[in-house]
Amino acid sequence: MHNIFLYIIQGEPYNYATVIYLPGHRTLIGRSWNGHQPDISFNSLLISRKHAEIVLEKDRCYIKDLASKHGTHVNGRDIGQNQACPLSHGDKIDLARGEVKFIFNNLLEADAGETVELGEALLRQRHSGSGTDSLCIVPERREVFVNGQPVNLSGKDLDLLLLLYDNRGKAVNYDEIKRKIWPERQIDITNTPDVGNDEITALVYRLRKRLGNSGQYIVSIPRYGYMLESK
Repeated sequence: MHNIFLYIIQGEPYNYATVIYLPGHRTLIGRSWNGHQPDISFNSLLISRKHAEIVLEKDRCYIKDLASKHGTHVNGRDIGQNQACPLSHGDKIDLARGEVKFIFNNLLEADAGETVELGEALLRQRHSGSGTDSLCIVPERREVFVNGQPVNLSGKDLDLLLLLYDNRGKAVNYDEIKRKIWPERQIDITNTPDVGNDEITALVYRLRKRLGNSGQYIVSIPRYGYMLESK
């Protein structure tokens, strides 16, 4: 089920931006009890032991509330106890009045390499020989996630990624990178910081390496600069 996954917004024990792939055609969501473990388990006592189930039938997905005490909402609408609701790519699901929040993603419905905007976060999904990669950037918190796991970036690595994110889909030239990433450097006769292009190349190389396969989203623009792909 590498085409269908949940993107966690809120719900312990999972961190924000965790990606959970559906394990099969029926996925039980709830809370563990007496040694019984649902397919996806949350800690909150407001989540019923058998709260909801996501079912894949042919080419359609549904979520069914399993008579939970505190309800299941899809895009803000209460689907009702023991009721099923069809799911589409990008649907927002709340369990127990927002105690748990996640977004349903079905890449079979989405274009290859689609960008999914989640508030100020950027989630990129792409298929490659090594599997599905995701890059999530939350600029207001200066946080970066790859495949749902946090990446510890700091200093100029993070500054460069955020600069490219702010201009995603647009090429950023070398001079702009120099001014934004090395403002402390002495200004040369062209009114830009005295930074060689080889320093920028080394910084990009290091950033790509830290991002793993997701580093491929940083594209070189020959004799101009760099760009973070948006589609």
